[in-house]
Order: sequence, then structure tokens, then C-alpha cells
Amino acid sequence: MFLGASGCQPEAPGEDALGAAPAAAKQGMRVANSLTTQALVLNALSTNPTASPLLVSTGLVPLFNPVSGNSYLQLQLRDVDAQHFMSYLVSCALESGHAVTWKDPLTLAVKTWQGQAGLCPQWETGAPTQACKNRVSACLLARNNAYGRRVELSMRGEDPARPALFALETETRPVEIDPDTASRVPSYETCTTPQTSMNRDCGWKADFIGRCTPGQTVRLGAGGKAPDQCTSSSALVLGSASGARMMLRVCDNTLGCDQGSTRQLGQSQGTCATTNPAVSFTCPASGFFNVMAAPYDSTQVGTVSVGVETGTSANTRYRLSEAEVYPVREGAYYGNIFDASALAATVYVEEGGRIQGKEQVVKGAVYKKMFSCQAPEWSDAAAYATHRVCALPGSESNCAARSTGVCIDWTNRGYPASKCGKDDGTVVDGDGDFEECYDSYGEQWKEPVTVFLHETCGMPGIPSNDCAWRGTTK
Repeated sequence: MFLGASGCQPEAPGEDALGAAPAAAKQGMRVANSLTTQALVLNALSTNPTASPLLVSTGLVPLFNPVSGNSYLQLQLRDVDAQHFMSYLVSCALESGHAVTWKDPLTLAVKTWQGQAGLCPQWETGAPTQACKNRVSACLLARNNAYGRRVELSMRGEDPARPALFALETETRPVEIDPDTASRVPSYETCTTPQTSMNRDCGWKADFIGRCTPGQTVRLGAGGKAPDQCTSSSALVLGSASGARMMLRVCDNTLGCDQGSTRQLGQSQGTCATTNPAVSFTCPASGFFNVMAAPYDSTQVGTVSVGVETGTSANTRYRLSEAEVYPVREGAYYGNIFDASALAATVYVEEGGRIQGKEQVVKGAVYKKMFSCQAPEWSDAAAYATHRVCALPGSESNCAARSTGVCIDWTNRGYPASKCGKDDGTVVDGDGDFEECYDSYGEQWKEPVTVFLHETCGMPGIPSNDCAWRGTTK
């Protein structure tokens, strides 16, 4: 999982690696990170003092136009890490539905990088403002980790000119990309042939996420009675369905699942001698569950309104908000990654195609104008910082930013003890975003991005002892 300082370069990820939302459920600033820190700090675009100013000189679409684009930038994209960097740059900068296309001059293969977060839509056709560059820089820094492991994030911040930009989702959909494979869960793919079975692994849609008390029984349905209550005259019909006959599948935590997966908690194509689905299951140790729905006949169309029995536990809730699904505040990220005068390393592609600079090991930060601070909730903020932003954390080398300490010191809220002036910006009230953050030189940055995680470790599937460096939340 760890990408070292040298060696073969992996294939750049496709569109799915960017955390695109389901088309039917447009999400706000909920994204994923799997950009390796090594690719972020040593690539032939942002770690290149010639390429970096070109990147911000005009729009991304004309810069990378296959016919008339900048020839020097086209050359630098022979570096696969530069392609990986571009996929995240476009994802941070442009809005969903907008894209940048590049044609490899050697293989003639065409890559299309999709927009998502929309932090700087003007960059599509024109040069970005300084505020734009700062927001995209913060987004890039927030979305990297040394493992290259896909982690779902809730990014929070503010843009006074666009108050709704960082608005939180009121209802959050399950995750569709499996971090173990970096691919979409097969059950979410379209069926290639007609299917009539709840055991099929295609044609399912993500519904929503729920919370429960571990060990307690949870009952939910889409027009049926829970299977353990068929003989009870007082049992309620849970939820409803319309259109085609529908099925339900319930999965552990926030990630969808396939038939037979260890994450599967239950499924139903009908209960109590009816074709109306309902499921009873034991709340998992995670305390979270998510629901998938599909028509019994994959060629038909239907909808569900899932109802959850809440009488067994006051903690049981469904259709959780983004704030409820991503409650763990991690820290803030800020600065300007596109300042060519503040690079501690240089990577570039020669005319012959040879890549220079990949073997470098830089003590401290490669980007001297990028910074991070840690939420005060962490018990070991210093250790956490070096592992979160450094490609070689054990040696505190090849770091993407300089750690400044805690964002807010609860005993002394003034600078320099507190690196940020606010621990909840006023544009989106109650979202817990750090604002007005100072760097190591006393300069204030007004475009930070604050990251929230679903769980403390933040990397499902990674053994907990591998996340011990995070410390614990106080």
C-alpha cells in the first residue's frame, strides 16, 4: 500500500477513484482521498518550478487541449504521478459535469479528468484567483495520505461569495467504492442480462445510512412486516414501495455490499407470505448500517421509502445527515501549493521522456507554503501530523505541508497558541470548520479546508494498531 520514494509507477486511477456521487443523489463536499503523499510531493507538475506557474496562467481546458495545449505541460504528463495529481486537481477545482481532457502524445490514449467539488469553476477556461488557488491547494492537501488508501471525507469550509458551496447533506448515501479494491461494489453496477433474484450482485441502488445500538435488534422494511413478527397482530408494516416489486439488502457500516459479503446483515424479497420486503438484523459493532434497494426483476423500475422501527431503541435512526455520518474532526489544511518559489524539490520530465527527481528525500515539507493544524480533540496531535501529511512519516520527510500544531487551544484561543481564529466559521453554522488560520510565519489564510472522518482510524480494513499514531479523541 505504501508508495516508496522510487520504483515503478502505478497506473493512474480512473474516474471511480475520485469518489463520484451516484447520479441520483448529488452530494455536497463529501469526497474521497487516495492520492498518495508521494505522488503529491514529487510529481512533474506541482513540484516543477517551470510547470507550476503555467498551470495557473490560464484555463485548464485550453492548457491541456490535445491539439493546441501547452507543449511543456503535455511533456510533464508523461509522469504518471502528474496524471494522478491532475485527476485530483480537476476534481477539486471544477464542478460535477465539467471535465478536462488530455491526449497522451505517445500512446494517443485519451484521459478525461472529471470535476466534482467545484472550488474554482473559473479555472476551467481562465486563470484562477488567489483565493481559488488557496482553496484548491487545501483540497489537494486534505485528500492525500501516505498509504494511498481510499478514505471517505467530509470537507468543510466557507466561501462568502457562495454560501451554499460547503453546505452539509441533510441525508447521506452509502459509500459505493470499496477501499480494498478501489473499485465500485459490483452490486451497484448495471445488470448486463435480466435477473430475478435477490442474490444477484448487480442492479442495486444505494438508499441511505442508519445508526443503531450494537447488539440490539433492528427492523426495517419497504412495505412489509419484519420476518420475526409475522404472527404478531400489533406488528407494524414498515415503509412502502411503488412501481415494480422491490427487494432490500442491509450492510454493515457505510459501505454497500454483495451477496455473501461479511458486511451483509440481511436481505429480503418478501416476508410473511407476501412479496413486500422487510429485514430483521442485529446491530453490528460499528453502530451503523446502510440499505440497498433493487427491483426483483432487473428490467423493471421501482422505488422504496424505507421505514425503520424505532421502538426498540431510541438510538435507532435512519437517513442520517452528513454531520452524523462524519462526526470525527481531523484538522485543517491551508496554503498555496502553486507557489513555485516555495518548492524544496524539483521533478521534471526531459525531452527524451526520462523523469528526473523521483529519488529525492526532503527533510520536512516539500511545499513550504502549505500547512496543516490538528483538531484539539486528538490526544497526540504532533505524532498524528507527521503521519497524515508526510510520505515518509517515520523520518518526517517528503511532507506535503508543515504542521503548525493545534488549530484551537481550548485554554488559550489567541494566536500563537491557537493557529486558527475560529473553530466554527459563520457561513455554515454548526459545521465545525476552522477558519482564519495562521501559518508558521504568522501569515493568516482565509481559505482553509477542515476534514471530518467517519471513524477515528479513518481507513476501513487497516488494523487498528496501524492507526495507533492517531492517538485517541479526548
